Amino acid sequence: MTAAAATPLRTDVRVIGLVGAGHGFSHFYHLTIPPLFPLLKDEFGVSYAALGSVMAMYFAVSGVLQTVAGFAVDRWGARPVLLGGLALSALGLGLAAIVPSFAWLYVCVLVAGFGNSVFHPADLALLNAKIAPRRLGYAFSAHSITGYLGWAVAPVFAVAVSNVWGWRGALAVAAGLGALFAAFMATQRILGAARAPRRARPARRPDCGTTCACSSRRR
Repeated sequence: MTAAAATPLRTDVRVIGLVGAGHGFSHFYHLTIPPLFPLLKDEFGVSYAALGSVMAMYFAVSGVLQTVAGFAVDRWGARPVLLGGLALSALGLGLAAIVPSFAWLYVCVLVAGFGNSVFHPADLALLNAKIAPRRLGYAFSAHSITGYLGWAVAPVFAVAVSNVWGWRGALAVAAGLGALFAAFMATQRILGAARAPRRARPARRPDCGTTCACSSRRR
């Protein structure tokens, strides 16, 4: 019996909640900046097409680096990679809150896109390693739902906070929430280290020549 197969329901629910919350934050980051486009357009005097190119770069970097993130998960484990992704995503938004010019937004989304690339490889590795097989279907469903919730919350959050503190304030608060969540996740040892199991090498028969006992038996 594997460790995942023996985990109690309470442990599985906790892991699903933590991983799902991280996935929700990743989708929250997707739609934090787009609702602020009208304010950014007036601030920097650029077109919506230029602003759209910023988000295109964000998703392009995220998509291309997912494969790299998968190798990182196999090499160092899912937990540290996930924590790094959460931190980089929050850092990217935090930097976007203080940019002096439009061009710097590309640097910010480069950082945030790098962070966003880790979520699916790390999340799925954690769920597969930590959740009992009979509950994996529920785990994957919850994982998807939390992503949709992140999308739903982000525009409401961005518009509401920007109405009070402006677009820089909205990004700063979003980054702060992400940083706090990353710090919280760092304390959750239940996630442990999940990496792909390595196959044991088959035992090799020693090359003992023609004078050993096994050679004599073959004769």
